[in-house]
Amino acid sequence: MPSNLLKRIKVSLWGGLFFCLTTFASDWRDPQWLRLLHYNQSLTGNYLSETDGMAFFLHPRGKISPSKELKTFIYKLTETTTDPNDHVYCRFPARWRWYKARYPEATDPKLECPKLNAFRKRLDAHSVAMVFSSYYLNNPSSSFGHTFLRFGRSPESVLSGSTPTELLDTGINYGAVTGDAGPLIYTIGGLAGWFPGTFNAIPYYYKVREYNDYETRDLWSYQLNVTKSELDFMVDHIWELGHTHFDYYFLTENCSYHMLTILEAAKPEVDLLKHLPYLYTIPSDTLKALEKEGLVGKVSFRPAPSTLFDHLIKQTTPEERKIVSKLFHRPELKVDLPDDRKALVYDAAISLVDFKLAKEIMKEEEGAQKLKRPLLLARSKIPQRSEEPDFTYKLPSAPHYGHGSKRLMIGSVNENDKWGTDLNWRFAFHDLLDNEVAYPHRSRLEVGHIGIRTFGNNVQVRDVSFVDIMNLGKLDSFNQSASWKIRLGHWQTRLEQRDYSTQGFKGGYGYSYHWEKVTPYLLAHVEGSYVSEAFRKMKLAYGADVGLLVDFNEAWKMNSVLECRAYPWTESRVINELRYANEAFGSGLYFNDYLENGDREFGLRFYWYL
Repeated sequence: MPSNLLKRIKVSLWGGLFFCLTTFASDWRDPQWLRLLHYNQSLTGNYLSETDGMAFFLHPRGKISPSKELKTFIYKLTETTTDPNDHVYCRFPARWRWYKARYPEATDPKLECPKLNAFRKRLDAHSVAMVFSSYYLNNPSSSFGHTFLRFGRSPESVLSGSTPTELLDTGINYGAVTGDAGPLIYTIGGLAGWFPGTFNAIPYYYKVREYNDYETRDLWSYQLNVTKSELDFMVDHIWELGHTHFDYYFLTENCSYHMLTILEAAKPEVDLLKHLPYLYTIPSDTLKALEKEGLVGKVSFRPAPSTLFDHLIKQTTPEERKIVSKLFHRPELKVDLPDDRKALVYDAAISLVDFKLAKEIMKEEEGAQKLKRPLLLARSKIPQRSEEPDFTYKLPSAPHYGHGSKRLMIGSVNENDKWGTDLNWRFAFHDLLDNEVAYPHRSRLEVGHIGIRTFGNNVQVRDVSFVDIMNLGKLDSFNQSASWKIRLGHWQTRLEQRDYSTQGFKGGYGYSYHWEKVTPYLLAHVEGSYVSEAFRKMKLAYGADVGLLVDFNEAWKMNSVLECRAYPWTESRVINELRYANEAFGSGLYFNDYLENGDREFGLRFYWYL
C-alpha cells in the first residue's frame, strides 16, 4: 500500500476520533474565531460575516453561523483530497493556527501545501508596517489618504522600521475592482457597495512608483509591534482573504478598515475598531487607533519627488534658483559655481525633473530621458558628495498627530444688532483655518457639515454641505498647479436683507501664489442651484472669489475673501475670519459685510476637535 495513502488513512482516523471528542466542546464564541471569519453581532444576538465571497465559508450557512462553520471546519480536517492545495488545512491555515493553539493535542495533518508555502516564501515576513500614502485631492478615492501593509523581508527592519532593501518588501493592498466604471458610476458604486473589494500582494516598489513617484505623495511607514507568531498568523490570514472578496464601501469598509481587521484577527487582545467613528473610516484615524493600542514602533518617512525638491530648493539662493530653472529647459547649460553649490544646484535640477516629469520618466519616454541624462552626467563629474537629506523635522507632522476629524463649533453671532447662537457639526475632515499639522496645507475637505443659527425661538438650518472641497494649488516659478473648489449642499442666498434657502452646487477654478506665509488667490465662480424658499426658481450664477490666506504659524491663521456673484440680482460680501486652533480645540473671530445692502454680522466661535 502506498505510503501517502497510509498517511491519509492515519490522518483520517485520528482526526475523526478527535472530532468526536471536541466538536461540541469547541468554543465558537471565542473572539479570535469570530474575527477570523469577520463576524459582527447584531443587537438581537445574530451573527453576520462581512465577507461576501461564499468560497470563504465551508458550511452553506457559514456566513451567519459561526458554530456551524467551526464544526464543518473540524470535520473537514478529517477528509482527504487528491490535491493538497484544496484541503482546508492548506486553504485556511490561520484557522488551523487558532484551532491548534486552543487544542494542542489536535493531530496535525502534516500536508504539503505548495501554493501556501510559495506565498509564505514570497513574503518572507520578518516585520510588518502600516504604510500611509498622503492625501491626494485630485483623486476622490484617495482624498483622505490610503493605507496598506508592508511586510519586511530584512531582519533589520524589525528594529529600524526601514532598510536600504525595503523596495524588495511586499505590500498587501485592499481595493475596489471597478473595471471601466466612469467617475459617476465609481462614486455612486463606491458609496453603495456595488464593487467587490479584494486583497492583493504587490511588490513594494510598485506601490512606491504608483504613490510616491507617479502621484508625488509622501509615504509614512508605521512599524508595528507584533511577535513572530502574530506576524505568521497575519500572513496566513491574508492568504485566506486572498481567495474571497468583500463588498467595497468607500466610507466604511474601505482599505484602512480591513487593514485593522487583519491586525485584530492576529492580536485578539487589541480592539482597534472601537476607536473609529461608526459611520465612516478615515485612514488617519486608523493610524491613531494603532497608536492608542500601543502597536506603533518606529515611524519612518519616504518623501515624494515634490517634497524632496522643496527640501533642496530651500537651501539655494535666489540666483541659484534661476539656474535650476534654466537647467530644467537647457540641461547642457554650463554652471560656474563652487563644487558644493554646483552639486546642490544639480541635485535640485534632477529632483525637479523627477517631480515635473514623473509620469514620463516612469513610462521611459525619450523626451524626459534626454532631459535627465545630461543632468546626471554633469552631476557625476562633480566630486562633491551629496548629503543624505534629513527629514526628521517631518516626524512631528506624522499623520497620527493631526487634529480630530470630527468638529463641533459653538458661537455667538451679532447680525444687524441682533444676538443669536451658531451651532455647527462636521463629520470630517479639515478646512483652511484648522491646524495644519499632519493635514494638506492650504486646502479644505469637509464632508457632512451642518450649520444651525438661532435667534430666540427662531431656528434656521443655514448650511448643509455633503461635500465641500477647496484646493489652493501652488503657482510659482517651479509650479503651475491650478486652484479649484466644489461644493454640493444647502446654503442661504441673501436678497434685500433676507436669507432664502438654496440647494445646489458651486464650483470654481483659478490660481493662487504661495509665499512663505501669505497666499493670495483668485477663482472664477459658477453656480447652479434652486431657491426653494419663496422664489422657487432655478438660479444660475457666475462671479469670482478674491482672497488672501495668511499662515502666521501652524495654529494661527486668517482668511479674507471678497465674493462677487451675479444672478438675476447681484450679491457681494467680504468674509473675514481669524482663528487659533490646535489638535484639540480652537477659537476665532469673524466679520461678514454684505456690500449690496450694508448688512453686517460678526461673532466669536469656539471649536472642539474630536
